[in-house]
Amino acid sequence: MTFDWIFFDCFNTLIDDFDQTGEELALLPVYSLPAEVGLYASAAEFRRDYHAWRNRQWQSEHREIEMGDRYQAVLQEKFPSIPVLELEKMASEMVDRFRVGYQQSLRLPDGVQEMLQFWHGRVRLGVVSNFYIQGWPTELLESFGLRSYFDFVMDSAACGWRKPGPHIYELACDVAKVTQADRHKILFVGDHLLNDVLAPQELGMQGLFFDRSQVRPTYAPSTEGVNSITQWNQFRPDFC
Repeated sequence: MTFDWIFFDCFNTLIDDFDQTGEELALLPVYSLPAEVGLYASAAEFRRDYHAWRNRQWQSEHREIEMGDRYQAVLQEKFPSIPVLELEKMASEMVDRFRVGYQQSLRLPDGVQEMLQFWHGRVRLGVVSNFYIQGWPTELLESFGLRSYFDFVMDSAACGWRKPGPHIYELACDVAKVTQADRHKILFVGDHLLNDVLAPQELGMQGLFFDRSQVRPTYAPSTEGVNSITQWNQFRPDFC
């Protein structure tokens, strides 16, 4: 591989937010709130409805919907007779609960700082991340001391489009001032095979899969024929 830019995914790539079972810890108390007030029998029941709603949205288009708007839409669909203001208040409380718990669940993958130190100055670096709260990828990278490595950070809530739709990648290329003819000079790196490898390749970029299956049991390992690494210390020119 030869490249002038590396575009990284953020979460579960540069910053981890899952426990050893693969669960995203901060979401569990969020899903519990509708059950605590008696709207659902359990957190698992709300999670089921939320995932069903989310999957329908993702099949139709790739516009990002922020966290509070997602939860409010699920509740309104389930309970159309409840006043909108009440559901809006509950959705806001769910986001607040997430904000409190999420940062406590975060940590850096082994070797990520050393990897960024190695590549910084050799090529230009950017971040292209799906996230449902505007600005949080930037803020959290800053909190871990990683933001200064990157020329830009683009998140889906801020730009309005999410991976794997083409718009967020095209916007990132525009920010990086990379023409369509030069997209092969971009390497996209992340833990999601479709979002971070296959979709970028469809748009002319290169892709590298950060296979997290060794540390996140719920994740599938890399498939044959896909360029992949399992640890950041493998990501050096002799590998590429």
